[in-house]
Amino acid sequence: MAERKLERRAALDPAVADLLSGMQQRQTESQLPRKERERLTKERAKIQSRRDLRATYDLPPNLRESIRVLAEELRLPASQLVTLALARFMNEYNNGQIDLGKYKQPSRSPRYDWNLIFPEDLIHVKKKK
Repeated sequence: MAERKLERRAALDPAVADLLSGMQQRQTESQLPRKERERLTKERAKIQSRRDLRATYDLPPNLRESIRVLAEELRLPASQLVTLALARFMNEYNNGQIDLGKYKQPSRSPRYDWNLIFPEDLIHVKKKK
């Protein structure tokens, strides 16, 4: 019977791995020229300042594509186009102009009571002529 060679596996706690990664990144950055370090610092600050403005939502691919195409046609940021659309939706909903009841179906999720089920003609956006 052949002897099995026992090896010790190095298992790092995720927090320790994060700490080591951060230390390594700081060490690498400390070797960069001063202007490059300043640029990276400004870039990080800019990203950090925008964090409260960002949100992630699941959207059907064809709706995302329609938004992208329209934003390109109008030559404006897609996020601003979507902000306008969501703001108008919220205003109309709050004024009782939109009834979500016709889209609601019970959810099997313990987290949500309802899911919205969208008709095909609503999601498949048709381009106006």
